[in-house]
Amino acid sequence: MAVLVEATAVIIRAAAIEERVSGGWEALARELPEQGVCSDDELVSISLFDPAEVRGLVERLVALGLRCDWEGDVEDIAFADQKRGLITPCDWLAFETVNIGIGGTPPSVAICRLGGSQSHELRVPEGWRYQGSLSEAFGA
Repeated sequence: MAVLVEATAVIIRAAAIEERVSGGWEALARELPEQGVCSDDELVSISLFDPAEVRGLVERLVALGLRCDWEGDVEDIAFADQKRGLITPCDWLAFETVNIGIGGTPPSVAICRLGGSQSHELRVPEGWRYQGSLSEAFGA
């Protein structure tokens, strides 16, 4: 599967949530913003605009038990930019742009998928539509 990337996305490995977060998904959900969040069985994507929001969210996630080193250790948490791709190298995550139109035609959006995943199903935040989105406004 794949998750949408808009603005700056904080990407979390779902397996790490189950392994390291006391209280699991319920504890994680309490720390996430109300909008810009989507997940599949392998990843969680949280799209944020403000670098301070990114830092604050990651600090809360680390306090829950997830691992992140701002110097580049992306064991549980990685970062992707809608226009530039992966912000730091990450061997468990793949970034790409895909066409979401009928039959694989434009328009396109930026996505991340777990490395090696062959699923093409895209997960987007609840209520998300391409029309009026950051993907439409700024492109992938």
